[in-house]
Amino acid sequence: MKSNSQHAPGRAQLWIAASIILLAVIVGAVSLLNARRPAPERSAAPTPQDGISAASTIVASVAPPATSTATPAPTPAASPTPTPIAVAVAEHLVTPTPSVVRAKIEIVWPHDGASVRDAGLANITAYLIRGGVSGEGAGLEAPPCDWAPVVRLWGAVNNQPAREIAVGSKRMFSSGGRTFPVWDFNDISVADANDSANKLTFFVTVDGVTTLPNIWAHASDARTIFPQPDVPTDALSYLPGALDARIQIVWPHDDLPIAEAARANVTAYLFASGTSQALAPELSRPLTVRLHRSLNSDPEQADSTVLGEPRVLTTGTGVKFLAWDFNDVDVSATQDPLNRLYFWVTVDGVTTFSNIWAHGADARTIFPQVDLLESCR
Repeated sequence: MKSNSQHAPGRAQLWIAASIILLAVIVGAVSLLNARRPAPERSAAPTPQDGISAASTIVASVAPPATSTATPAPTPAASPTPTPIAVAVAEHLVTPTPSVVRAKIEIVWPHDGASVRDAGLANITAYLIRGGVSGEGAGLEAPPCDWAPVVRLWGAVNNQPAREIAVGSKRMFSSGGRTFPVWDFNDISVADANDSANKLTFFVTVDGVTTLPNIWAHASDARTIFPQPDVPTDALSYLPGALDARIQIVWPHDDLPIAEAARANVTAYLFASGTSQALAPELSRPLTVRLHRSLNSDPEQADSTVLGEPRVLTTGTGVKFLAWDFNDVDVSATQDPLNRLYFWVTVDGVTTFSNIWAHGADARTIFPQVDLLESCR
């Protein structure tokens, strides 16, 4: 009979099996602990990849993301100090928007080089120049390269108030190693000036900033020759939402000719826009009425306006209304026959559409030397 010990497992075999089971338990526990352990934090320094350097990464991060990606620290941290590279890049990229610009029409170019009496359309280009100082020695600093304001072209026919004609299209222009933005107004009608009795005047404004424009006169004879005075049909005791300002007369002292007069008195009427209704002496509130002026193709000088004084007039039909006088205005520049002055009127706080009065022996704009601005930034 065979012994049962030949078929039952031995003690050694049992110990081996138990050891294998224990080892598996230990390995599983270690794996579980490693899975629960937090991963080490990545370095905050950017790692160059795909050809992007650390420096270019700093440039891209000057503008903050829409939402913060930083993890809040459990305790307040010290305020971060920007690196010199980031500061230098930020100063280069951020250029303050100018608060005052000279808006200067540099050229009115009839299509195909046609004469005033033959041209139907013209292209107009305007420059925006920082600051309010005009004339010889004035700065020619361009606005920021990336500035894209709304630039509007205005035009007037004869003694009519100016109206908006077009919105400019920005274009980067390069000349003499300098690059700066300009604004174009293309295919502008100038056909009214085909009649030698008519004159066109143009100027430019910029939305949102103080604008000092120049005046461009397009005509065979651009002088304002004492037009027929406007006669109000009625007078309003309230202030309308918009006004038409019409200069009625520029009267040199002592009736001197233009070549001799040093001072002149200017009178303007105000009307509800698009009507012949003037403003009554019982107007609901006083107005600050300003006379603006510019010389030749130069923009208006900052702080050069003259304040008007109200005066009551009466029409032949008995309508009492207000006129504004601007007395002792300096017109001595036009003693030189090569010079011409342009006048227009605005009212503080009220949308005002003004006519343009040209004062000079020859008030046409004769293709002036085009400015070369400094490069924009």
